[in-house]
Amino acid sequence: MPGEVADDALLVISELVSNALAHALPPATLRLSLNRVSEASTLGIAVVDAGPSHATLKKERPPEEHGRGMAIVDALSQNHGTHVHPGGATRWAEIALGSVTRRI
Repeated sequence: MPGEVADDALLVISELVSNALAHALPPATLRLSLNRVSEASTLGIAVVDAGPSHATLKKERPPEEHGRGMAIVDALSQNHGTHVHPGGATRWAEIALGSVTRRI
């Protein structure tokens, strides 16, 4: 995996896991997969949590310190989304392996 793609993958993983830890009930589970379709391959990243936390403590933080996680995921992944299911939610992203197209 090219270094730039690995950096993007680590940042997307960090954002999805951080989101689950900050806003959802435990446990949070990280799943990675290699998806091959014809000549193209993608890295699948999924974080499964137990649903929204109603007891999340909200600390006053300046806006520049939070709130950009999903925008980062959007910019670095070729596709992403959320699947809500009984008992929780899965936030997922796919990153193209090989050439990287950035939307930043």
